[in-house]
Amino acid sequence: MLPIYNVIIDNETGIDRISLVEMPAVESNFLAFSQEKKQVMFSANEEKQMITGVVMRADFPIYRYDEHGAYYIQFSKEAIRKMAEKLFRDNHQNCINIEHIENSDVEGVCMQEMFIKDAEKGISPKGFENISNGSLFATFKVHNPKIWELIKNGRFKGFSLEGMFVFEEVKEEETFNEIMEMLDKIMNKKR
Repeated sequence: MLPIYNVIIDNETGIDRISLVEMPAVESNFLAFSQEKKQVMFSANEEKQMITGVVMRADFPIYRYDEHGAYYIQFSKEAIRKMAEKLFRDNHQNCINIEHIENSDVEGVCMQEMFIKDAEKGISPKGFENISNGSLFATFKVHNPKIWELIKNGRFKGFSLEGMFVFEEVKEEETFNEIMEMLDKIMNKKR
């Protein structure tokens, strides 16, 4: 079994920018179009040119492979909350680039809102029912016509965050206990 690392957020770590990507690691594309009509969202016959999607999923293992080998990282609900707070405190909410490519910063993509999913409080966007509570979402207004055209053509499908993070390995016993708790919840729902 591959090791799993929790991401730790402190004063030195967090999101530096958000990338528009073709294949988001969180395995969730953003919504730029109406799901029912499969067309661009319109308001008063004008394109809104807005995209909403998952920036980071809570407690979702993300596969990574680098010079250290293969492993998973995951962000807890608490780490996501701290990360979102720090993003605004550092004024990085409009730092957007393309596919994590250095010097590919994009103008004309502006954050309209950021929120953490909390179904009990009624904060649960349609189209993202399979995403767990505690996950971080964002909505951006796309003023840049070239970027909007690429989104409409399917070149960019989601968000990916970029930043500095510290990892703490999850002990096998903790992972086993989490799996057992999850199985217990599933079994209780079936009864």
